[in-house]
Amino acid sequence: MIIVSKVVNLKFMIMKKLLLVVFVFVLAMGSGMAQQGGGDPAARLQREIDGLTTELGLSKDQVAKVTPIVTDAQKKQSEMFAKMREGGNMDRDKMREERTKMQAETDKKLKAVITAEQGVKLDAYRKKQAEERAKRMQGQ
Repeated sequence: MIIVSKVVNLKFMIMKKLLLVVFVFVLAMGSGMAQQGGGDPAARLQREIDGLTTELGLSKDQVAKVTPIVTDAQKKQSEMFAKMREGGNMDRDKMREERTKMQAETDKKLKAVITAEQGVKLDAYRKKQAEERAKRMQGQ
């Protein structure tokens, strides 16, 4: 009887520890997913600069020219979205429309400082980003 009790107690302790590990894992995954969506503006800016540098093969001189363009665009976008939130206007379609318009303006400025070949790569990169964004939105 004592052996059976110890075995049951051991199984219970193992289950508690396993449940705790699963809980911590789920919590960590949820936190990681939340950070991908936006997070710190400086980190988001750096991800964009890094992505453009890698995908377009930017030179150091081009990175120096592209950085202020992307920085200004992200600042304007953040301000616009903040105004929309403050005004209670959380129309996702309107936000998407404004974001798309701002992205086109930014890309026009970027294309002024990159080569024609890099411009084609930029278009492909934006298409890839849109597809990834659509996948994330479907997963919500």
